[in-house]
Amino acid sequence: MSKRTERNLARDEPVENKYTVYAAGGLFTQHELTTNVFIKDSVWRQSDGKFELILPQSNELRELDRPDIASYIRNIDLAIIVKSDLVLARFDGLELDAGTVVEFMLAKFLGKPTVILRSDSRGLGGESMDEPYNLMLKNWPRTTEVHYDSFIKFTGGFAEEGKMLGNAPTFQATIKAELKTVMRGIDEIAQEIIGGLETVLEMKSPYPDEYQEIVYKIIRHSPGSGFEQLISEDDLTKLVKKFRESGTL
Repeated sequence: MSKRTERNLARDEPVENKYTVYAAGGLFTQHELTTNVFIKDSVWRQSDGKFELILPQSNELRELDRPDIASYIRNIDLAIIVKSDLVLARFDGLELDAGTVVEFMLAKFLGKPTVILRSDSRGLGGESMDEPYNLMLKNWPRTTEVHYDSFIKFTGGFAEEGKMLGNAPTFQATIKAELKTVMRGIDEIAQEIIGGLETVLEMKSPYPDEYQEIVYKIIRHSPGSGFEQLISEDDLTKLVKKFRESGTL
């Protein structure tokens, strides 16, 4: 971590040229929740605070007893996507998380710069044209894919650590080696994500100039269920101006 990042974290100072990144992915298991936080931290540290991941799992949700809670939670997450500069979509598992796919497609409708991350070692077992996930999710504009073979990387990294453990490692020494291997993997994934984010920042919108603002106006109404109440026309005007200045419109 650079001295500037350490100072920003210590003082909670704003970072110049910061981009917000909506992190779309699983959040229903302990390992998903934990890994999401580790990746967020590592991306922030290694990018000197340039890329700030927004985790839907950490959203402050209120009024959880409201009758429309399902659409309310959906709308909150979709609104954050609209307001974010970029999107990171984690496509892990033999069956991709349905919510992540919806969020990815919203990002593509808006023409947002998007990175797909797959850290799963498994393919889907089908034809090569739709490996490692369905071909309908491939080849979208302003998108790049990052593949990180977690199992191979872990076993290789742990084998290297094992060389220093000796022939009869203690339980504690083994745990330290495992933790070190895991955290190295998190940092490697974060480096790949940062590289992907830098790549898509250089990509231009797939829309002609006259359509780039229109799609944001349309999205206020297409989700329904009160979504338009979360983002006003004034909000959209400010967002479009911000994205135009940052090059992410």
